[in-house]
This record gives sequence, structure tokens and C-alpha cells, in this order.
Amino acid sequence: MRVVVWGTGQTGLNTAREMIKQGHEVRLVDEKPAQAGLDLPVTLLSKDDMLWADLVIPSPGIPKHHPMLGLAKKVLSEVEVASSLLTGTLIAITGTNGKTTTTTLIHQILCRAGLDAGIGGNISPPLISLVERNPRYVVAEISTFQMEWIERFRPHIGVCLNITPDHLDRYRDMDEYVLYKKIMFKNQEEGDIAVLNDDDPYLKDVGGRARRAGFSFSSPSSQDGAFIRGSRIFFKGSIEGPGPLLPQDRELGNGLKEDMLASALVARLLDIDSEAAQEVFAAFPGIHHRFEHVATIDGVTFVDDSKATNVGALETALSGMQSRVILILGGKDKGGDFSHIAMRFREKIRLAVVLGEAAGRIRQEIEDFVETEAATDMQQAVRTAFEKAESGDTVLLSPGCASFDMFNSYAHRGDVFRQCVYSIR
Repeated sequence: MRVVVWGTGQTGLNTAREMIKQGHEVRLVDEKPAQAGLDLPVTLLSKDDMLWADLVIPSPGIPKHHPMLGLAKKVLSEVEVASSLLTGTLIAITGTNGKTTTTTLIHQILCRAGLDAGIGGNISPPLISLVERNPRYVVAEISTFQMEWIERFRPHIGVCLNITPDHLDRYRDMDEYVLYKKIMFKNQEEGDIAVLNDDDPYLKDVGGRARRAGFSFSSPSSQDGAFIRGSRIFFKGSIEGPGPLLPQDRELGNGLKEDMLASALVARLLDIDSEAAQEVFAAFPGIHHRFEHVATIDGVTFVDDSKATNVGALETALSGMQSRVILILGGKDKGGDFSHIAMRFREKIRLAVVLGEAAGRIRQEIEDFVETEAATDMQQAVRTAFEKAESGDTVLLSPGCASFDMFNSYAHRGDVFRQCVYSIR
């Protein structure tokens, strides 16, 4: 088969290598000249490549409506191709927020239980890189972008953590975004399981034929499910019984609690002893740049939540805060609405320091509810936040926006924030 792999990032390179191993004739293409030192030849994308190929595999960053894709005979995502080559039990995790943490937790629980498990997908490495090892269990983080070109992708356990507005710069509206979140479940069969957040109105019905298991902070509506009582997770229905204890030695935040709840439920459905999950939770340091403590200076705590790249993640961060907050937010606009955040948390937010491309729009949406100031860069934002903070307050970087207006990535943004905090001392 003649295959065009479009994109020279990690996903594209791994996909091209695997397609060559599978015996296909492969063209690796990109819209820009390739970086030096690649082990595969790369050519600039042309119309001829689309007409030549029997199959085009675009990197997730290529929009579904790109005119070049309209010329292709067949288009499939990398995760679709990878899942067709993997034979292990597929556990796929999606959701607007918490995917990386939950995927990591589930993988660690499986490994702690002594099972042969691999991890990949939207989290590094690409899913297709697991094909050669072909582990017994495959734990995959899946984004909406990766779901745009699937046909038969079918997880045995599909997890959707939550759905909140995101990527509205790519999708026509919220309905289209929700469609690509729910599409994970369309091919599931009666022997499969859909693990869903029973507190999320978008997840009341995801279609499909799978058995439903739900999780909720207090009362899951699904027949089988998981909830939190006190400091312990409990299960109901056919999986009834006590589950793992949650760590008590640190503030978890509602986002991490939700991720642990979903992870514990998946483990229970796989008949893994709760002790494995409890041990993983106790040792889990968290995901870098996800509600991560940086420092406490003169009674002011600094928290790096740079991975909060949408309004839903920002709302989750604020909902878990017990102290007053100096909030640093803004970045590349993704179309989220910040007004309801400001209205809901107006008593908690002492000051909002806004920066980046979306700063003007955000200020207009929130200034009637909370005090705001603008900053030209992260150094100024951190300095302003520290000057306005009182002892006992938290300076929270939780941007609610993408980072690509001022930074290379959310990780780069978080690193710069940390450097600015350390420079205060």
C-alpha cells in the first residue's frame, strides 16, 4: 500500500517508521522544510502526494478541514492505525482536562499490580510506538484531534473525564467539539465498558452499546460506579465495596481527586486490588505544571497550573482553592468564556493579572466582577501578584488559554513562571 505520513514531529516519524516495517511504500511529507538530522527522507507536501497515496495519515495538528485532505482517497489517524496493529486490551482516556494525569495513574496501577502495560497516545510516546512490543494492556491518552479520522477504533474500556469548552478556535461550535469527545464510544460493544463522569451533563448519554460505569464526587447515577466518602473511594453496584484511601498529607485539588476516582474505578473493573491504587496515589507526585506547588514566600504560596489551557481547567483549579487567590491568566485565545468564572469566584479572587493575546477580551469579560490589572510579560505579572498578595494568599498561574502567543508550550510558560517566582527571593 502507498502511504503518505504528513508531519515530522514525534507522531509522524514513529508512524512512518512503523509503516515501513509493515512493508508499505511510504512518503514522509510536511508543509515546511524538515529539520536537519532526521533518519528518514522528507519532502514538501504537494497535491501529487495526495493523489498518489492509498492512505494518508496526518499528524493530529492538521485540521480536518485542510483542503489537501479533501484530495485524499482515504485518511486515518495515527491512533486508528496503531489500534488496528495492537492486540492487547485497550484502555483509552479522553476528556477536556485530566487526561494525562489519569492515563499516568492507570498505567502505574497496572504496573504496580504486575501486569504488562504500555502507555502512549497524546501523552508521549505516540501510540504506534507500542506496536513492536505489543503489551498485554495498552493505556492511551486520546485527544479530540486524534478522533477526527477514526473508523474502527474501539477501546475495551473508554474513559471520558469531563467536557468543558475548549478548542473552539478549531471546531465550529461546542456541539462539534462534544461530538469528537463522544466518538470514542461509538464502536464499543456490549462486552466493553464506558467509564463516565456522572456529574457532567454532557455525558448523560454517549450512545454506543457498552456497559456504563460512572464516577461522581458524591453520588454516581450509573448502576456501577465510584464515589468519595471522607478520605476513601467506595464502589457501588456489582463492584460494591471499599476502595483506596486518598492521600491526606497534601492538598490534592478537585482535578486530581477526579482523576484518582476515575483511575480507581478502572482498576476495580479490571479486578485489580485496591492496595495497588492506594500505593500509587500515595507516591504520585502529580503532573509537572498541573496545580504544582512552586514556593511559599513571606506567607504567599505560588502554584504552577500552566497546563490549565482552557476555561474548564481554570474553573477546576479555583474550585479546589481554600485561600484567597491572585490569579494570573491569559494567553492565546481559544474562544472560552471567562465571565462565569469571574462571577462564580468573585469572592475568592483578590486580583486577576491578565497577559497575552487574549488579555483585552478577558478583561472586558471579568472586570465587572473582579479587580484586574494587565501585564506585558510573566515577570511583571508575578511581581504585580506578589505585591498585591497578603500573607495566606495563593498566587495561581492558571491561564485558561493556550501558550503559543508568548511561549513555546505550556511547559515553557510554567518554567518561566517558576523562574520569575524564584527571582523574588
